[in-house]
Amino acid sequence: MTDEGPTDALCGTLEVFEDRQARRGRKIALNVVVLPAVGSGDADPLFFLAGGPGQAAAQLAPQLRAVFQPVQKTRDIVLVDQRGTGKSHPLECKSNEDSLTGLMEREGAAADRLRQCLAGYDADVRLYTTPIAMDDLEQVREWLGYDRISLYGGSYGTRAALVYLRQHGPHVRSIVLDGVAPTNMRLPLFVARDAQESLDTWLGRCEADRRCRAKYPSLQSRVRALLRRLDAMPVALRMVHPRTGVSEETRIDARIVASLLFGALYSPVTAAMLLREALMR
Repeated sequence: MTDEGPTDALCGTLEVFEDRQARRGRKIALNVVVLPAVGSGDADPLFFLAGGPGQAAAQLAPQLRAVFQPVQKTRDIVLVDQRGTGKSHPLECKSNEDSLTGLMEREGAAADRLRQCLAGYDADVRLYTTPIAMDDLEQVREWLGYDRISLYGGSYGTRAALVYLRQHGPHVRSIVLDGVAPTNMRLPLFVARDAQESLDTWLGRCEADRRCRAKYPSLQSRVRALLRRLDAMPVALRMVHPRTGVSEETRIDARIVASLLFGALYSPVTAAMLLREALMR
């Protein structure tokens, strides 16, 4: 049992070559968690593919068990930390900054941090791609003794599922794609454009609704004006760090607000909450 989940979960590791084609050199221990079917378990298993890329599927075991409880009545649920994530030779690049000022990174700081991480990895990052990871998943399927499997992918996980289907289609019974990121989508090249379209859609809904438009007139132009104003003249705010509890004066500019909007737009619930909070001020 690991810290990943329910007490009846089956947990283990499977070693695969980092360089699958050469089949020599470094090996990666893939972290695998199986939530066994509570019934007969005769149905094909469900393999859950996490988002990101970078999210670790096994770490989601407690939440996924609750969500997929009806599925688990007849099917095993299999969670594999994709190579480079979770406990499968992770390639993390987290900021260790404990101050709010530091977290509000200057422009270009994130790229500098990524370069430092790349230089420090004990890995050939060229071998941590989706097609190679899906060959890992096929090896997990064989190792666990399943013939055919069903796939559930969310966000980036849909891309991974499509790649697995392309490479190992005969072993796929069914596939569920939640928030499709097709293989021809050039991530993250158009992230900013797509985020702007999402924001415009949300704001446009208010403009198109008579009651919302009456209560919050010219909402779309007001948001744009706010970002332009912060871009020209950032404001200083005293804020408390949510983890350390330290109060600091922090510089807020348009880039920071845009980043917050980007994160909130991933979910209809948080997008609605954020816009409602902004409108109340």
